[in-house]
Amino acid sequence: MSTILQPVITSAGLAAVFRAQQKGFKAKITKIGIGSGVHQVDESTTSLKAEQYRLDIDCAEYDEAQKQLHLTVRDDSKVAGEGFFVNEVGFYTEEEVNGQIRHVLFAVYSAADPIAYKSNDIDLLLAFDLTLTGVPGDAITIIDKGVDFNILIAPELAKMARSQIMNMYRHLKQKFALIDKGIL
Repeated sequence: MSTILQPVITSAGLAAVFRAQQKGFKAKITKIGIGSGVHQVDESTTSLKAEQYRLDIDCAEYDEAQKQLHLTVRDDSKVAGEGFFVNEVGFYTEEEVNGQIRHVLFAVYSAADPIAYKSNDIDLLLAFDLTLTGVPGDAITIIDKGVDFNILIAPELAKMARSQIMNMYRHLKQKFALIDKGIL
């Protein structure tokens, strides 16, 4: 199931983009925060209400024609307690101020309907499409880990293929046994 998110670009995020452009750089989106808080977001929002994790971006793609970013994160960390519903998401830019790295909330989304549930039983895999309206497309860059998620599912596909081949092998073995006995 996919949910269409409409995050709000924050004033602080726009200011970070402007500062980066003034220095001749692009603003770098480097982290995605997830949390359980539910709140009304607007341009003045500077943090998530109940941030649980701030994750590195595993995979990112930019569709220049649509001015759309596709971001994917995976969280395999353990949760304290039972788990939580993910109701809010924040996209963070990174900038250096006086030699210190600072993360600025670029865009934020929050709603009463949860996006996902984070528990210890499974890894949380979230993918987001972020359309850059109101921000020049060439003003943003994404720093990701370069993870190819097709590689992550390869072992599962190999197990499924092996199961199917073994099932076909048993079927053929049974057919040949029936042929040898003259039943078929």
